[in-house]
Amino acid sequence: MYTPPVIRKLLTFAVTVAVNYHSCTGFSPFQQIFGGATQPSTSSASGVPPIQVGNPNNPLIQRANEFIYAKSGFYSESDPEWFSDDFVFRGPYIGPLNKSDYLSTMNTFNIWKAIPDISPNAFGFTIDPKDPNRVWFFVKNTGTFTGEDGFSLGDLVAFPPTGDSLDGAPETFSIIFDGTDGNRIKSLSVGYVNDRFEGNTNGDGAAVGIFRVIGLPFPKGPGPFLRFSQWFGTEVYNVGAYSYSKDVPNGGPIKALRVVQIRQ
Repeated sequence: MYTPPVIRKLLTFAVTVAVNYHSCTGFSPFQQIFGGATQPSTSSASGVPPIQVGNPNNPLIQRANEFIYAKSGFYSESDPEWFSDDFVFRGPYIGPLNKSDYLSTMNTFNIWKAIPDISPNAFGFTIDPKDPNRVWFFVKNTGTFTGEDGFSLGDLVAFPPTGDSLDGAPETFSIIFDGTDGNRIKSLSVGYVNDRFEGNTNGDGAAVGIFRVIGLPFPKGPGPFLRFSQWFGTEVYNVGAYSYSKDVPNGGPIKALRVVQIRQ
């Protein structure tokens, strides 16, 4: 069958375009025209799974965001109704703390009053791929030490406001919700620094990073001096300051390093 040269050239051009289009997009241009096009899936040969991105409309991500900005006791006044009765707090230095001791600590530190413009600048919210009730995210704390009453540890230590600026290192946080209708928080972990060379907190996160900025002496740990000072402040010279709870939900040995927790 005779095919005019012009037709042969057009057919060759069409096939070339189709092949190139498919190699770039993963589907045929004819699928685009006549329907049935789907986004390409990752081939098993590539070994690269799809990118997992947190959905900002996920109710737990929205709840975690609200908590960290407006309910935590660190960046704002605490709201006890957000915490389950078996709540446990853990950080690199402080913890584990039960609900009562955590709220007492936050209410005594009043970080949000000492640094009125404190912000976590939270980002990167996502759901744990193995635990649908756990939200992970990052913070990079900022703020200015200008609170009228400064910072104090009860009647023991007082630091007047200096106007120093907080530029925190990036930290990993996680929140585990209890899965009930109220979705109260049963676990909060904070202060795990991702890059100790960023910011002006000397490589520390959470409250300890803020201590570095405002000038509150704190041992660079872990080490025997840090452990002794934490034990002494908790067990011997008890002015209401603790770094850990003796009664932690679900039991288990207390192995955490100890800093300063205030019990009123």
